[in-house]
Amino acid sequence: MQEYTLKTKFAALKVSQANEYLMDFGKIIEKAFEYRDSRLRLLGNLLVLERYCNTVQRGLEGHETQPSVCLRYAQGLLWDYLGGRVTAADFQDFANDYYAWFSKEGGDQFEHNDAPEGFCSEHFAEYFADSCPDPYEWIAVEWSCDLLMKLVSIEGGRVDYENFEECGKLDLYWVPYVLEIIQVGVCGWLASAIVASNREADSEKSMTQVYNSLSREIVMYVQKDLKTALWAAPMEYEALRKEYGQYTLIPEQYAGVLKNDRRKKKRRRKK
Repeated sequence: MQEYTLKTKFAALKVSQANEYLMDFGKIIEKAFEYRDSRLRLLGNLLVLERYCNTVQRGLEGHETQPSVCLRYAQGLLWDYLGGRVTAADFQDFANDYYAWFSKEGGDQFEHNDAPEGFCSEHFAEYFADSCPDPYEWIAVEWSCDLLMKLVSIEGGRVDYENFEECGKLDLYWVPYVLEIIQVGVCGWLASAIVASNREADSEKSMTQVYNSLSREIVMYVQKDLKTALWAAPMEYEALRKEYGQYTLIPEQYAGVLKNDRRKKKRRRKK
């Protein structure tokens, strides 16, 4: 098996090689960021999270629905932390409430519910009152919540949940996980829809071609984002925040598939 890195030209790989690459993608990412501090690891998370959230938002458009207020606020806090405008101590109360809200409201969907009664303080109630995330949006909610809580833990702040008590540095677990969600859920659905509209096509062959083409494009987006994060200087963070406000993980014309595919995803819990 050849050695793969973030610089590997994914589009040039054979199908068997591409499968190998994706199976090891988490390890490839961790190796690339092995000697990077938590801020660059946060940037790597944020660039892909921005793409993901923008993709979800495109899927919500036209359905009189907007991303939840709490998710947008959490994204803002993460960018502000990266830019040095806030510290973890500034958002530790929100982070704990955010996790508690997720645990309570998302508990049935994600097979856990460890939120206490009366979990949400009055100070942050406005962020959660009207929030009712789309199934794909729940993933971004937990992702952003996970990052906030880990940052609080790393800086020695208050964490109310034992699974965040000992965090040495941020990881990039969510990047390959979300890539898998998009590939399995969205690319598969989209390939089926395109092939179904063309009755003269060889269904199996056409599905494979569409899936592989779209899948490869998404992987290359993520590779680009992570390489950008690896070498970004602090003075570039704000420009990247604005730039990535317009990017999606899949071509915009296909983003609506997220709203049509309402199958709820059971997330495997990280141990």
